[in-house]
Amino acid sequence: MSAEIIQFSNAARPGRSASDVTAIGNRILTPRQLRREGKPELPPPATGTAINGRLRQERHEVWRMAEAATRYWRLRIDFQSAVSWAQRMGTPEGRFHPSDPNECDRMSMVQKYRAALAKQLLTPAWDAASVKWKQTKLASEREGYYLLDVKPERIERAIADDLAFLAAHPVRQSHRNNSEAIARRREFKEAMRQRIREIAASRDLSDEEIKPVLRLKHEEVGRFTEKHGVNLAWLLEGKGRIFKKDPIRLGPTMTGDEFAAVVATLPMADQQATSAMMREMLLQERGQ
Repeated sequence: MSAEIIQFSNAARPGRSASDVTAIGNRILTPRQLRREGKPELPPPATGTAINGRLRQERHEVWRMAEAATRYWRLRIDFQSAVSWAQRMGTPEGRFHPSDPNECDRMSMVQKYRAALAKQLLTPAWDAASVKWKQTKLASEREGYYLLDVKPERIERAIADDLAFLAAHPVRQSHRNNSEAIARRREFKEAMRQRIREIAASRDLSDEEIKPVLRLKHEEVGRFTEKHGVNLAWLLEGKGRIFKKDPIRLGPTMTGDEFAAVVATLPMADQQATSAMMREMLLQERGQ
């Protein structure tokens, strides 16, 4: 009898597919970065989710570049203001940064910041957080959009395009699908714990003795089945014999392995007749 050992302790979480990005050391390289650094191209994505993830990752790189420029000029303005203030106040820290005639004046830096901000607002967003950032900036009056070389209507169109793209390229299951999967997983775990309690009652095991296996970690499940001779298929799905030493009985809950074992004990003619009957039933189920 064969059975698949399943990790019960942690729910499977959707993560970044290996076909979406490549890890080099501690770095995650996008397809664009791979081409730039002369690395091998990624294999074609195998699923719709992987395709969507790769498209979003391409947007992410472009977004980060625009974000870096905006942040640079914002911090550059703040830093220059701090240096100028320290120098005016005559503090020793002001001498760490002597005046440079080639240094941009504040107005020039403000113009560069506004240009970078306008560019980022029009850069395609790659996730819901970046769309939210755009919406917050658009709603903020202190940014002075009348000074930007872009109209609010154009930014609104860009946000609408972003929302349409994200809706058309999801990378996670819908909330409904997730809720149904969580409910099924919870039901499966509770049913398995109940079967463990039934074994404990039949073997007079204390709550403390079964406490480790009730966590449903596969190592503990394996130890429990070996120690008490429990049939793993029954523990997982409630099918087949409860204990490995129990005789096999024909019934609706018997496993495929148990049925095959029963058939193997029949005379050859009966085995052939049973196989023919099973093939006929499968063909009928498939509508052939």
